[in-house]
Amino acid sequence: MHAPLMIDTRESTEELLQEVERQLDAVDARLLEGDAPALEAACNGMRQVASGFSNVLESALSAEVFDADFRDRIEGVAQRLRVMRAGIARRAAAVERSLSALLGTQDMPTYGAGLGQRAMFGAAARGASAGMH
Repeated sequence: MHAPLMIDTRESTEELLQEVERQLDAVDARLLEGDAPALEAACNGMRQVASGFSNVLESALSAEVFDADFRDRIEGVAQRLRVMRAGIARRAAAVERSLSALLGTQDMPTYGAGLGQRAMFGAAARGASAGMH
């Protein structure tokens, strides 16, 4: 009586794992493209399917239900997420170092000017464009 449920659960879990893997591929591609809005959308999609997959694993199944190959794929997804997270952290640190080298250190917030102050890039861009006319 339980065998059909296990087969159905295994098949639906397989489909969820495939979708997680596809979403990871999409995030990888968006990272390489450097398109921030597309990357954000891909990350949101990955979070959704990964969350659903995690819920299925936690609530419906034990790891012992799956064969070694399937468990290896699950571990592969977890490893890819760890590597991706570390790579993004390194990239963010490199961008911060580059900005610091270009702009120098300052007490202003990173992504804009403080209240009542003009942004550094805005002033520089206005000055550069004024010289072009």
